[in-house]
Order: sequence, then C-alpha cells, then structure tokens
Amino acid sequence: MNIQLMTYKRIAIFSVIVLLTSVVQTIGFAQGSPKIYWTESDKIKRANFDGTNVENVLTNDKGIRNIALDIQNHKIYWIGWTHNIKRANLDGTDVETIYNPQALNPDKVERIHSPITIALDTSAKHIYWGNMWAPWGITRANFDGSNIEDFTILPVDGGVFNIRVDAEDIKLDVKEGKIYFQDSLNDNIARVDMDGSNYEIIRGGIIHHNRLALDLTNKRIYWSTIMRDEIRSSFLNGKNIDILLTNLNYPTEIALDIHSQKIYWTERNFKTEKSMIRCANLDGSNVTDILIGSNNVGSIALDTEGVYGVNPDKDKITTTWANVKTQ
Repeated sequence: MNIQLMTYKRIAIFSVIVLLTSVVQTIGFAQGSPKIYWTESDKIKRANFDGTNVENVLTNDKGIRNIALDIQNHKIYWIGWTHNIKRANLDGTDVETIYNPQALNPDKVERIHSPITIALDTSAKHIYWGNMWAPWGITRANFDGSNIEDFTILPVDGGVFNIRVDAEDIKLDVKEGKIYFQDSLNDNIARVDMDGSNYEIIRGGIIHHNRLALDLTNKRIYWSTIMRDEIRSSFLNGKNIDILLTNLNYPTEIALDIHSQKIYWTERNFKTEKSMIRCANLDGSNVTDILIGSNNVGSIALDTEGVYGVNPDKDKITTTWANVKTQ
C-alpha cells in the first residue's frame, strides 16, 4: 500500500513539474513566428511572413530611412530624417541615439556625415553606414557610435564621377572581407575590402540600380532596378545574370530568406500613393502578395528565426525564442 501511495505521489509531482514548465515556457519564452520588419515614414512595423499579426514597433520618429536587425542582441537600428542613427529593442523599447552628426559636429568643419543606409557586423560589433554627400562614401563605428572611421573609396576608371562614390545601399560579406554597395553616383554595383580599398565593379551601366541583397550560401547577389522594373541576380562577381522578376511596379527594397529560399521586395503605386510587400521563390516563381495598401513602405528587414522581443505587459517576462533554443 505504501509503495502504491508513493507511486501516486511521484506521478502527481511529475505532472505538476510538466505543467509548470509548460506555463513558464508559454509566458516566458513566447515561441514565435519569423517576422518581417518595415518602415512607413515615421513608423517601424512588423508582421508574420504571411502578412498576419501586423503591429507597430515604433511610432512618431520622423522620416525613417533605413533599418537593420541585430538578431543576436535583439536590437533594431535605423536612420532618421536628420541622418541620425538610433537603436532600440526589437519590440521598440529602450530607444537610444548612437550617432547624431549635428551634435557631434555642430560646425560641420572636420567631418560631414549623411548616413543613408546601414549594415551590421555583429561578430565585430561594428555598424557601417553609407554617406550620401560625403567624399569618402562609407563610415564604420562601434555599435555604441564610438570610434568612427571614414573610408576613402576611389572608383576605378569608367565611372561617371571618378573623384568619389555615393554608397546608397550596403551589404556585408564578413567572411570574405567584402562590402557590397550601390554606387549610384558612378552607376555601379561595386564591392571593396572592409577598409574601403580595392574598388571593383560588379555591375555597371544600368541606370539607377536600387537595392541589394546577398545570398552568401549560394554566392549570389540580387538587385532591383526601378528603371526597368525588374529584379535580377548574378554570381557575386557579376557573372551569369538571371532576370528573375519583370513588369514590377517601382521595385525598391529587397531581402532574402535563405532558409525558405524566398525573396521579399517592395513595390509602389504612384497613382494611389500606396505600397505593397511581395515575395517569391528565389528563382522568381510563385509570386505572392504579403501586404497591400500600406503607406510609403521603405526599408524592409527579415527576422527569419522568429527571434523577436515580446512584451505584452510590463508584469510579464520578456524574452525570445532564441533563449529556448540555447537552453
């Protein structure tokens, strides 16, 4: 009888432990779906990859230009209207300014910075930004905005303006030590070493390439071109070009989900002043509308792992799906 009673007790205790574990994981770890983040003028929003569960991450920050995600540290970075750089938690809390060109250089004598695009090297904790009007083109700093370095990039012969570059989109291949960027001033997609040396043209001569995305697994680069309303792809050296998507409506931002072999991009209808986010397979097949009728969608970024901050209310635990996977 005593043995039977002890067995019942053990079963009861085990059941309670399982129940408590389930509750803690549900409340504390909030296992979630992959998310797409995008900007709308003064807002940053996010939704599931199928367009459901749209929510505001950040509101009332005028003229957000470009965003980048640091999934490892659960941060989102963005460039504001006055070319300042800010960051916050992925749920929009704890906003901080990490670079303010006006405050740093009120007289604009020594250095003129005009950040327009950002990229993150999470391994080295470096942020890179492209400068719209500066003669050097690309700048690097620590994640907290300290230790600013300007890279003097000299384009090769054949550019429109060989005295300088204009980096309007930046993507990093940290493993190979390369920065890929849209040099709109010289009408090139180009790459340089991480210190700005060895300018190399990847694609040139197509008026106004727009945005870039790198598939470092398959060694390919993707880009949109608003003059031809297309999205194209080639090897990282610019060879073997494929036209993936045509007859688009002013395609701009693009992002890749390599896990699911998908490409996401934005389009804009100037008649209605509305934007949309769409996706397709990496070969251009199976085009799907994700979000339609949004206002002035700008930059997009993907959290392919569902690693996003959850903060339903202040008295609940805030954590991420990454915590579950690492335990």
